[in-house]
This record gives sequence, structure tokens and C-alpha cells, in this order.
Amino acid sequence: MPSNNTRAKNFDEQENNILKEISEGNNRKDLYKKYGYSSIRTMDAFFRRRGFIVKNGQYIKRDEYRNNALNQISGEIPFRAQMIADKFKKDGVLANPSDIAKTFGFKDYTEMNTYMRNNNMFYNSNTKTYEPHNIKQAAATPTLPEPASISGTSLVAKDENEEESSKYYSLLNYLYENKERLIELCTPGLSENSPQRYLIPGGKKVKSIYLSKALSAVLDDFSHSKNITIREIVEGAIIEYLMKYGYRPEVEILLSQK
Repeated sequence: MPSNNTRAKNFDEQENNILKEISEGNNRKDLYKKYGYSSIRTMDAFFRRRGFIVKNGQYIKRDEYRNNALNQISGEIPFRAQMIADKFKKDGVLANPSDIAKTFGFKDYTEMNTYMRNNNMFYNSNTKTYEPHNIKQAAATPTLPEPASISGTSLVAKDENEEESSKYYSLLNYLYENKERLIELCTPGLSENSPQRYLIPGGKKVKSIYLSKALSAVLDDFSHSKNITIREIVEGAIIEYLMKYGYRPEVEILLSQK
């Protein structure tokens, strides 16, 4: 029987070989059989256990992906300014500067534009969003969205009271403080790979169910790759489903029993 060191070395070699082939343009779907996997899902599970996620057909280190995502919303550009730029980019030609200013707690568009310029973000009429400029570019006169392009909507928003504005600041601060958790929630592959196991005391009762063959195959594969029984998967899924849809108190009572 091979030692743990030999097995780990073989896993490292296999990981490096697969990554090398993918970097050379080979598709994951063409590699799993070559390396002895029963399906592409089992090969993906191997990489997930080794700290990778699957993104656009590539295996990317989970920590590397998280750090890159965090760098996009940190650094020299304030998170609030980055969110404003992202909103303009998402809405494109339909972006309404007045509404966006109100959404982010500004009195009007002029105030928001001043804030963006103070943070070295200038409107680019070609990309329809705010972008950072270097010092030399920032000295030039920035191109601002023309009022006529807003379908007749005024660029000056109605004044909001202080309480209404502070609501947006509080929300933005909360989102920024929890940005790592938000990235994990928005990217399921970044979450921990060990499923939650629940222990429900008491006797057992048979409940027969029928699943589609395809779903059953995925369930079997998940059970194998995560080292968790089918019963634990089904119980966990039912528990989380009940808690999500109004039965949290009843489930918590069950879980609290000895």
C-alpha cells in the first residue's frame, strides 16, 4: 500500500499535469477520462478539495480568486465610488444620473459628480461610465453626460432629508465591512466544501421517494466526493428548506433536543 507521502506526491503531479494541459488549450471535458475520472464532476471535486474553483472552464485557486475580487473593490478607489461606476456601466445608455445620485445618497447629480471627481473618477462618454484617470488625464476637462441624453429627465434630484440619505450610507458601510462574505455568497464555489451535518435525535422512519435518474446520479456523485451519506444529504436539505420557508422555530426545537 503506498504511503501518504507517495499518494500526496501523485496528487500534486496530477494537479500540475491537468493544469498544464488546460493552460495549453485543452478542454476539461477531454481530460477527465485520460486521468481516470468517471466524470468531469469527479475531476472538479478533486480540484475543489485541493482549494480550487471552476471559473470559465478553468481551475482557479479559491484564495487567489477572492483576493482579485477584493482588489477590484478596494485600493485607491473608494467602494462607494466603485459602486456608482458599476451602476452606470450596468445601465449603459439607459443610466439616469439623477436617479443614481439619489440612490447613493447625494442631493443631486452635481454633488455626485463632484464627489467622483474628487476621487479621481471621470465620466467617459464612450464607455458610459466613470473611470479613474491618471494625474495628467485628470487635468483635462472631463466629458460629462449630456442632459439631452436622459430622455428629458432633469439632472437635479429632489432634496432628501438627512434620515433618508443616512440609510444609504449605513447600507454601503455594512456591505463594505462584509465584502469578503458577500463575495463568497455571490460565488458559491468559494464557500466551504464540507457540507453541514445535522443530528436529529429519536427513532427513524422510512420515507420512500423517487428521483430522476439524472438527479440521482448527481446525488450519488456528491455523496461520494463529500464523504457524506445520502440520508445526511436529504435530512440536511429538508432542514434548511424548512428553516428558509417559515419553520425555523420548529426545526430549532428539534435540533436543540438531546
